[in-house]
Amino acid sequence: MNIRKIVGVVLIASVVFAGCSSNKSNNSTTADGEPSPGQQSTESVQVDRFRMPEPVEINVIKSVYPGMTFKEGDTIEKNEYTRYVFDKTNIQTKVLWYASNTDYDQKMQLSIASNDIPDMMVVNYKTFRAMAAADQLEDLTKVYEQYVSPEIRKFYESTDNKVLEMSTYGGKLLALPSVGIQADAPSMLWIRQDWLNKLGLQPPKNIEELKTVLRAFIDKDPDGNGKPDTVGLTGNSTTLSAEVNGLHDFKGIFNAFNSYPLYWVQDESGNTVYGSTTPGTKQALGTLREMYAEGLIDKEFALRKNPDELIAAGKSGTMFGPWWTPWVLTGSVKNDKNADWQAYMIADEKGKINISSLPAAQSYVVVKKGYKHPEAAVVYANMYDEVSHTPDEAGKKLIVGDALWPLQLITDYPEAATNKHLLLLDALAGKIEPDKLDGEMKLVYEQALRDKENPRANPDDWAAPQAYLVGAGVLKQEMNKIEPVYFGTTPTMERRWANLLKLENETFFKIVMGSLDVDAFDKFVEDWKAEGGNTILNEIGEELKK
Repeated sequence: MNIRKIVGVVLIASVVFAGCSSNKSNNSTTADGEPSPGQQSTESVQVDRFRMPEPVEINVIKSVYPGMTFKEGDTIEKNEYTRYVFDKTNIQTKVLWYASNTDYDQKMQLSIASNDIPDMMVVNYKTFRAMAAADQLEDLTKVYEQYVSPEIRKFYESTDNKVLEMSTYGGKLLALPSVGIQADAPSMLWIRQDWLNKLGLQPPKNIEELKTVLRAFIDKDPDGNGKPDTVGLTGNSTTLSAEVNGLHDFKGIFNAFNSYPLYWVQDESGNTVYGSTTPGTKQALGTLREMYAEGLIDKEFALRKNPDELIAAGKSGTMFGPWWTPWVLTGSVKNDKNADWQAYMIADEKGKINISSLPAAQSYVVVKKGYKHPEAAVVYANMYDEVSHTPDEAGKKLIVGDALWPLQLITDYPEAATNKHLLLLDALAGKIEPDKLDGEMKLVYEQALRDKENPRANPDDWAAPQAYLVGAGVLKQEMNKIEPVYFGTTPTMERRWANLLKLENETFFKIVMGSLDVDAFDKFVEDWKAEGGNTILNEIGEELKK
């Protein structure tokens, strides 16, 4: 172990053991436990883990879906979610700015670069590391020990505390991690089953069958309006393949060529390689180029800011996304009660379904350095976890469809989606009592009953059961899981990664859209290695030896 890892382990040990005797309660508790007999504890502090003693305000930023609607009188800043948070925790949230999900990342990075950041925000691992290196984050070590609930500690421990290690920098806990739900790794093809049935087609199992379905969806008027106005596969204008939670990207196609863009993986010889530079990636790009040229992919995908609109309007019946995609499909179901969306995996030429696993931590809640109430982040996290698993009646309706929560995080087990799929099946089959389900799954169970009685009448009742029954159900298939070998950030990555990623995105988009030949990929690999990639690979190799 190097010194950073040693310090991280020591920190994690202190975090894990601190407050082990504490119990979850909305009443005040002693965070550090009782002092030993005959001794006076100098660190014992009475705290309420679920409520700040006085009202505090935190500034946040928000990524929102384009066209998001609100209840009458509500706004992005003041709505049933923010009112619930304030009522439960004494935390008042103020939205500094918000942007659509396609523009949010760019605006957030500009804010970070200018050090104009909110009090709290949710970031990915690379952004967390960059902010930590720039000394922009508040140390949460002490407030975590004092305030964290036993439930969140339990979820973190289920990852062997890897999430805490990933949130530690320079011996300090600088973030509250969300647990990486491994169900988010597979990229599923969500497809209109009603269109397949109408055209007498079977669900596609591989790339060639997918092409056949897309041709039919474009040429054979699946929506029945007599007009040639349907398009093929939707795309993402930001990235061709996402690391996690990709919507409308082509990750599923890359995986079908045993390609894992954006991940550090081992090749057949056991050498660490960057997934975006492998021969399989070139094959995938060539196939995407052919599909785009034939018109099987939305011709406007690189410019289209919101591909959800195509889905909602019934102009496309195929998209790639994770198991929870039904929450994005509610517009389609609202506009067409016949829209029957099902999920399938696309296999490689040998029939294998390839996926890459995810890091232990999926995202990070960070606090701006100097913010006066960093403990509010832990209090908020405790409340968020509580309402997800054991909500009160007022909070019950807030569990599903939580896009308006001021800060979103995941506190659960890594295999949560699969576990909840099985629980819901058992409840619907009468094998377990619904009252024994936790708050979230009891609500989903009730929604499933209503949707079964009147299918797709209420898109909100349809979305959650469809995600857990269909999306999470796909996860039970046998899959070839590739384990990435590195999730960290090397010194050269901190300096050069933005330029390397820009080179990658520009080259890949140009290849797919036809302005560069597919052999331009070879030049990209050469340039990528020369402009820092080889140095990064060497640094990763040295890290992996330690």
